[in-house]
Amino acid sequence: MRFLFLFISFFLLNSTCLIQATERIQLSGIWRFQLDPMGFGKTPGSELYLSKLTETIVLPGSTDEGGKGIQNFVSHVDRLSRKFEYCGQAWYQREVVIPESWKGKEIILNLERCHWETAVYVDGKPIATKERLSTPNRFNLTQQLTPGIHTLTLCVDNRLKYPMDQWNHGTTEYTQTNWNGIVGDLSLQAMNPNYISNVKIYTDIENKKVTAQICFAPSKSSVKGDLLLEIKEKEGKTIASKPVKVVLSDSVFQIEETLNINRPIELWDEFNPSLYTLDFQWSTPYGEENKSEQFGFRKIEQGKHHIRLNNHDIHLRGVLDCAVFPLTGYPATDTDSWEKIFRTIKEYGMNHVRFHSWCPPQAAFHAADRLGLYLQVELPMWIKDVGKYPARRQFFEEEMYAILNEYGNHPSFILMCNGNENEGNFDVLEDLIIKGQQYDNRHLYSASTARTHVKADQFYVSHLTHKGWITVYEGKPSTDWDRNVESDIDVPVIAHETGQRCMYPNFAEISKYTGVLEARNFNVYRERLARNGMLHQADDFFRATGAHTVLQYKEVNESLLRTSQSGGFQLLGLSDFPGQGSAFVGILDAFWEDKGLVSPEKFRESCAPTVLLARMPKRVYNENETFTAQLGIYHFGNKDIKRGKVNWALTDEAGRELKKGNLSHQAIQSYTVTDSLAKIDIPLEDIKSAGKYTLHVALGACHNEWDIWVYPSKTEANEENLFFTESWETARKMLSEGKQVLFVSQSVQGRKTQFASHFWNPIMFNWDPMIVGTLIEHTHPSLSDFPTSYYADWQWWDVLNYGTAIDLTALSSVTPIIQSIDTYEENRKLGIAFEIKSGKGKLFVLCADIHKDIDKRPAMKQLMYSIKNYVGSDRFQPQNEVPTYMLDALFDTHVQKKKENNSSDAINQLLNK
Repeated sequence: MRFLFLFISFFLLNSTCLIQATERIQLSGIWRFQLDPMGFGKTPGSELYLSKLTETIVLPGSTDEGGKGIQNFVSHVDRLSRKFEYCGQAWYQREVVIPESWKGKEIILNLERCHWETAVYVDGKPIATKERLSTPNRFNLTQQLTPGIHTLTLCVDNRLKYPMDQWNHGTTEYTQTNWNGIVGDLSLQAMNPNYISNVKIYTDIENKKVTAQICFAPSKSSVKGDLLLEIKEKEGKTIASKPVKVVLSDSVFQIEETLNINRPIELWDEFNPSLYTLDFQWSTPYGEENKSEQFGFRKIEQGKHHIRLNNHDIHLRGVLDCAVFPLTGYPATDTDSWEKIFRTIKEYGMNHVRFHSWCPPQAAFHAADRLGLYLQVELPMWIKDVGKYPARRQFFEEEMYAILNEYGNHPSFILMCNGNENEGNFDVLEDLIIKGQQYDNRHLYSASTARTHVKADQFYVSHLTHKGWITVYEGKPSTDWDRNVESDIDVPVIAHETGQRCMYPNFAEISKYTGVLEARNFNVYRERLARNGMLHQADDFFRATGAHTVLQYKEVNESLLRTSQSGGFQLLGLSDFPGQGSAFVGILDAFWEDKGLVSPEKFRESCAPTVLLARMPKRVYNENETFTAQLGIYHFGNKDIKRGKVNWALTDEAGRELKKGNLSHQAIQSYTVTDSLAKIDIPLEDIKSAGKYTLHVALGACHNEWDIWVYPSKTEANEENLFFTESWETARKMLSEGKQVLFVSQSVQGRKTQFASHFWNPIMFNWDPMIVGTLIEHTHPSLSDFPTSYYADWQWWDVLNYGTAIDLTALSSVTPIIQSIDTYEENRKLGIAFEIKSGKGKLFVLCADIHKDIDKRPAMKQLMYSIKNYVGSDRFQPQNEVPTYMLDALFDTHVQKKKENNSSDAINQLLNK
């Protein structure tokens, strides 16, 4: 393996980026430029590298930022729209002046992030071509850049070099865009011959040792030098040092040295991200070189059900990063930008980021090291025909080695995966990770997220195992369940892309898109909403669906925290995903900024190192029942919790305590989950009014809460002044007689509703019912005996899973009381309940099944009681009139229902079957 390390290090041209005291010429600024859409610039007779290019552009940057390419006026509905689009060869050119002092030096051209294939020419001569997407492309130009003036020409080609599916986030148009350009560090670097080209740092936390594998630039003859290695703490104090006499030759250009530390060390983790530096002072007859590499003391292992860090289990509370950069269209390369994103992620209780089918720049690793985040890095791979193209397979192997060389010393880099939901020959994928394990064992490896689990996997991120589903997309009224059985396999299991509950877009975000991408899809949605007369409801739609997503994510997160055998989860998402149909699944927008839906403090009640849990059989009770909750605790904090008291209280909506108490608990070990913290039994007989009540539980500074609903067991509505029917013919007759009519229809043509909002987004997954949420006119008098908020909370489970939403778009004056929110692509007006005047009478319509399992649906009973009390009273005064013939069109029983998608078809589509 030592030979493999040497070979790959030089094959990738010294890819480790060390902090070093060397001479450097920055190449940022104005470059000459020319597009080459026909791709003739490399062909004989048309060589652009022999010409003086005629336009200009600023680097670092992209053709989009430079306003180059085809000006785009299209409003894409399924993604953001680029102002300028270009795919092909683009040429960049400038002069460089090499100082006399660089004579005899090794000169390296650093291009931190290119997209994609990059060719280099000096003074009209082709030098080399490279194709790294995930790491810098570096070119040794020592022979060409002699002292004096030279013309440096670069050709960047962003066409897909190998057959790729359209989705991977290293090249996709749907997130970072398939941009053309060069970003990050652009520089020429002069170094002494035999400079230190690559370093791997291995830490031994038990024996307090650091081993460095040091690779030098090759030597044509024997060279002797003195190397001083020093380990320093963050404050700069040296805690270990070792001088080494080094002799290099054409066959010896790597050494391995171990430093012993004779004092306590601090281990790196999410709670204490302690960092050290390994400094190198390298002296040869050519001069002196000083370099520094940052690292952390940490040990990563595969446990039974968890990743193990520093000899204890960790649980990954993760989010996905899908390379969404709406202002630039390419990834940030500065540490400040990444620290802002990562601080936000940690504020919301997360400790893990999965880079979905891409690898971020160096700055992201530095930020994660400093803040204590665990990273999963992936190749730009999301393909359905793995193994088909040998050249593509070779590209992926070289890309993997480049990633390991460039970022392998970062303590935050704990997991390496080939890519997302791959299909095809898994022997090829397994071969890749076996080679990765042999090359660099400082990380754990997996062949692919989802689809197939292979023997060499050291962890497995998936929707399901051979034992069943592990990913949780939505909660249930009961919280007395987990995924323990399904997660109990031979490697730690991490739930793949949990949540994915879609909400309505927030049109106030449109003004944020001031860069290369515009939210023209938002404008299309808004125009269609206005056309259907509901633009005034846009913010209500956003708030109601957003609140429901927050509710779902609390339950999704807690279900996997209850799962003691879960290795973690990866939420999709904490932030929005503006591509693949436009998936507004985040409680943060695409800029990682707050939407105003939930505070970080509130979100951390159900997603943090320590979270109180409650197993409850249901959410809705009658007053003659006893509410029972088995309390537990997820405690992956770094300190044990001593024996003490758990305080609890049951409050009403005004915050008044109806019941309260405290219970003793035993000591709680860190890095564990327990269901046996305490048990609460609360008789509800003293609750006389229907309403929402909240169980609050606190242990020290840790707090969590859960809502339940209590309704009277016996209710008799005043039906003296109303006429109730389930027949439209009868309702029509009663309206002509001037009656107050409550018409309940369960056979009307429409969309069968459900409690949960749409999965991912309705443009990509267009399966029934094509509804993104529910808006409730919660202050309407028909709901006065059915206390509710403006969105679908858990008591609505009994109603919405038995409801039908009918299309009321033609009834322009009518606003539903219970309104299903249509997809933002179509924006039809959908109603479950509404009221009108028609003929001589007044009509209240409820489209729901009020019979099936009704004895198990106390909320449905209470809703009917509230509506009947309203319709039978003088409060029933509908304001809008609709002709009877328009109602005939809605409730005509002879109209054929639209064929609905089968739910199994939806699951098959999700699994790409």
